[in-house]
This record gives sequence, structure tokens and C-alpha cells, in this order.
Amino acid sequence: MVNETGPRLAELAGQDVPVAAWCLGCGHHRVLAVGDLLARMDGRTAVAAVARRLSCSRCGSRAIETRPHYAGLGVVAGHRWHEE
Repeated sequence: MVNETGPRLAELAGQDVPVAAWCLGCGHHRVLAVGDLLARMDGRTAVAAVARRLSCSRCGSRAIETRPHYAGLGVVAGHRWHEE
């Protein structure tokens, strides 16, 4: 198992920061409430590791990336967000 660094779900919950997830296959994206993720995962789970537990609701791909969704920062560099 990969030892992933970066923010953990519990840290984001303490800051009320959701998680952005996007599909590398079709570009579909969604902002996920951290409380909903904590209902399914341990608070020590790295945000980057959340992606391994997800699949795209549009195309079914498991090629997902996740990052903290800090309000006001806009699109994370290197990723295109497609219109729905």
C-alpha cells in the first residue's frame, strides 16, 4: 500500500472543506461533502487516496483524481473542468 501524504479527511472536516473529484476518462466532475466521505472512510484517509474508492457516475471509469476543494481558488492547475 502506498503511504500517501497530504491532507486527511479529518483535517478537511475540521475546516469544512469538501473534496473535488474528477474523471480522467470523460472529464465529469463533482464536489463531494467531506461528511459523506467520512461516513464511508476513516478520517485518517488521505484525500488523494479517496480516488481509489470512487468510480465515475457518468462513464464508470475508475481513473479518478481527488483534491481538497478550497473555495475561491478556481480550477486546480493541470486539470480541465468540463461543463455538464
